[in-house]
Amino acid sequence: MTALNKLIVTTAAAALLLASCDDEYGPRKESTPVIESAAVTPARFAFGDSVTLTARLSDPATTLASLTCEVTADGRIIASSRLSVGGRQADIALPLFIPLVRNQADNVAVTVRITVDNVLKGAASEEITGLTGMRVRYDRLYLVTEGGDAFALTPQESDGDRYEARGLTLPRAFSYRIAAQVTDDGQVDYSRAVWGSVDGRIAMTGAGGEAAFACVDGADDYVQSVVYDNYAFDLLLSGGAYSPNDIMPDAFADASFDGEAFRTLTRSLVKNAEYTLFGSLADAQLVYNPDFFERPAANKVRFLGETGVYTLYHNTYRRHVIVGVEHPAYPHYLLVTGGGIGYPTLVEGIDREHAWWGFGNVRNFILLRRIADDVFQGTIFIHAKDDSWVGFKPYETTDWGGEKGFALFTVTGDDVLEGTADGNWHPKDGLDAGAFYRLTIHWTANTVHVAKITL
Repeated sequence: MTALNKLIVTTAAAALLLASCDDEYGPRKESTPVIESAAVTPARFAFGDSVTLTARLSDPATTLASLTCEVTADGRIIASSRLSVGGRQADIALPLFIPLVRNQADNVAVTVRITVDNVLKGAASEEITGLTGMRVRYDRLYLVTEGGDAFALTPQESDGDRYEARGLTLPRAFSYRIAAQVTDDGQVDYSRAVWGSVDGRIAMTGAGGEAAFACVDGADDYVQSVVYDNYAFDLLLSGGAYSPNDIMPDAFADASFDGEAFRTLTRSLVKNAEYTLFGSLADAQLVYNPDFFERPAANKVRFLGETGVYTLYHNTYRRHVIVGVEHPAYPHYLLVTGGGIGYPTLVEGIDREHAWWGFGNVRNFILLRRIADDVFQGTIFIHAKDDSWVGFKPYETTDWGGEKGFALFTVTGDDVLEGTADGNWHPKDGLDAGAFYRLTIHWTANTVHVAKITL
């Protein structure tokens, strides 16, 4: 290479170097950023809430690069944040989430340290003091399982940082989050404080955070109570053992009737006895046949029928549990079959009618329970009036014996039924097709009382 060529190359390289140090304001120079002002509002806040950092930044000669924040409480860094800046002047309004961490004391001094640097690594720092962080004690927290069940946790009288729930029927092992609030349908409200799993330990999390995991000792059958310690971030579990009055999903067998999936269990039930429900059977949206069961709590049912052996049919599609007996017949039961009727369900967006003329299986007819001598009760869905197919009739046996037409009865209560020449019972135009109706039939007095029921 000639001396002239070397000079040209060297000159071009120098020009490129100078150009690389230029920005929109001209050549870059080594300088130090300036923090003209910085503040955090409010100065008193609750751990678990957000504060706002405001700052005015500038640099006399070089482009600003980034702003870094570290939040310290009790000598521990509990939060940090980084923001890209740019330009030689910037007014910042940055939300800072101040988490509640394990073993965090109450009413303590908090420091926010900010550092601003420029593209040539010049930097300046400042500490914002005079801030106070306070623990929140909640009126109620919620344990929300991965399955979507929410259980209210209330503070212990002896320790306001401990929240408990008792009388539970949770499985031995489950995943969960702790939430300060849940939505109307029992889901975690991520606009409020939420605790989950961070690196395998309970900590505050956001909407993308993982669930925590809990398990009782292998000698226990299920989780009976929980205590959540919001100071130590621990979940303490107490187990229980199954009793003869417990009803567990594992005891059910799979079955199918007319193409719909069921879980079935045949067992003895005692009149007025309470039974504890476990797992999916304790779902508050699962409808237990209201003529045979009362629901004093989400995880309990009280049996209203006579003591005996029954089969429980859990329809997993319609989410109801109906009752069947072997060879149902008058004088212990009445049977209603027809088109456009069905057992109550809270599932939306499905055809609620499922019965059809016949007695081949539990989907085909409605079983009415005897509640007094010759008095029978059944709660059913009835499709809106349709002259072509909607209609039903009560019978005494499954071989079509002892039927009674509508014209034989005196009807009281809601005026929503009428009869036709064939004796079938039909809905009138005024029937509420979104409701359920309870029929109380006095079989020998030939009276029927009709009442709209809200589940």
